[in-house]
Order: sequence, then C-alpha cells, then structure tokens
Amino acid sequence: MKTLQQLYKNGIVVFIQTPNAAQAAPLAQALQAGGLSCVLTSFDAPGAEAFIRASSSFLLAGAGNIRTPQEAQHALKAGAGFIISADVNPEIIRLCAEKNIPALPECRTSADVQAAAGLGLTAVSFSLDGANGPAALNALCADFPDMRFFISGGVTADTMNAYLSHKAVLACAVEGITHGSLTGEQDAAAVTRRAKEAVLKMLAFELRHVGINTPNAQTADETAGAFEKLFGFKKEDRGGAYFAADYIEVMKKQFYGTHGHIAVAAANADRAAYQLERAGARFNWDSAGYNPDGRLRVVYLQDEIGGFAVHILQK
Repeated sequence: MKTLQQLYKNGIVVFIQTPNAAQAAPLAQALQAGGLSCVLTSFDAPGAEAFIRASSSFLLAGAGNIRTPQEAQHALKAGAGFIISADVNPEIIRLCAEKNIPALPECRTSADVQAAAGLGLTAVSFSLDGANGPAALNALCADFPDMRFFISGGVTADTMNAYLSHKAVLACAVEGITHGSLTGEQDAAAVTRRAKEAVLKMLAFELRHVGINTPNAQTADETAGAFEKLFGFKKEDRGGAYFAADYIEVMKKQFYGTHGHIAVAAANADRAAYQLERAGARFNWDSAGYNPDGRLRVVYLQDEIGGFAVHILQK
C-alpha cells in the first residue's frame, strides 16, 4: 500500500500532543521545511478531529486511539490518512480497507498480531508502554518476520534509532518535535530546526570511503599499495577495485566521477534517498543496488560535487 511506503520512507511521524486546527497550516509549513510530512494525534484529544481535517491537505495525518467503528468513520471523513485502532477490531479494519486507508491496530501480544495477520494486515502498531518494551517488540518481530511494526508511542528523537534500525519497524511516532503553540516565526523556526535535527539523527550520515579512478588493474594495485606503504592502510583486492583499509577504494577502470567518487553511508538508504530527493537531489537509478530483502543498498547521485560522483550506501 502506497501510504505504508510513505510512512516507511519518512521514518519519523511527528506526534502532535495538543492538536490545534488554527495552527495546522503554519505547523505543516514548519515541519515540511524540516523534511517531515507525517503527523499523528490521538483522536480523543480535544480538537483532534478539526486538526486532522485542517492538516490533511498539507500532511499525511493519522488518527490514533480509535476505539469504535463510529470514531473510525469520523476520522476517515475528516481526512485521516491512516488509523491506529486501540485493538484488533475487524469492523474498523474493514472500514479502512474500503477507503484504501491503512488500519494499524495496537498489538501487545502474539495473539493480537496473529489476529491482525488473519485479517490480511501486513503492518500493526506497537506502543512502548508498561510491559511493552524493546524485549517484547523483539519477540514479536522474531515470531512474525513478515509483519511490520509502527511504534506509536514512547519514542523521542534521542531513542528512535534503536527502533528505526530494525528492518521490521515501519516508522516511529516521535514526541517532542513540536512544543506548545506556534505564536510566531520564532516558534515555527524552532519546529523546523528540531525537525531537521531529527531527520539528520535518523539518517546518521557518515563518510565511508573515497574512490579513485585509474585506467587499469595494475595502476589500481600500485595506488592502493602506496596508501598501504605510507599509512598502513592494508591493501585488499575486492574484485572491481583495490581497497586500502576501508577508507580508499581504487577502481581498476574509469568509473563514476571525473576524479572518482565519495561514499556517504546512511542508517537507512531508502530514507536517505527520499530525504535527499525532497531536498532537490537527483539520482541515477540505473546505478542502484538492492539487498536480498528489496531494500536499497547503494545508489549514485546524478550530479557530481566538486568533480566527484557521490553515492549513498546502506550501513
């Protein structure tokens, strides 16, 4: 489902504790400037329905803690893009399926997840509260390897990567990115700053290696050997290139980039590509490589930077 893919690529879903419909547009603008476009609010919070109605034109807005089919109908009519139901309710799941809207029921036990899977769901919700801690989540992931889990509570920007690094985790509802009311440009700027910080923390970019182009294998061997001799970076033949430790990749032929290439590793290459495209980057998708599970492993940017091709790489 397209919405589930959108949640996965965003990774971070901003939890709105005090929804205010009047602030929906400026809040959306502030969050989008920081790279985020998905929000979640508890449907029983005062003003939640009006906030979802006002924000759904700008953001993918989710309605949480839905307890009855009637509440689900109200949330869907307001424009909710996904539903977090309080339990595995077949009627709520059916209503959402008719609208092609994901229903992610709150699951606390293996029996809950089994019931959701029996209704055809491939993603459910899990909240980190009480006995539902990381160990419980890991157990459910092990028992249901084909299920994806949306972490719907108990996550901050400081703790989210412990969960987002797990391939079974679809996304996390992250608290603390918005605080109080947006009363002016300064507050909006603070939301944008916190959103940007959260995105960069999620992606965890780091320089992985520098690639050097050479005309042939012999020159590549000699070049990598020079780094080994001078700096102790052990030379290793890895097929298409010689590596000097993990820092220098010396290609055995002319490859991408006028001067060579730079590899930037990310905690999640799919999310990194999504965020970089939002920022205006273009990718050479013919260069993409994928892991056996279908997740992106490597892809080059279309444009060089300073004469170097640049690719992102899954850590």
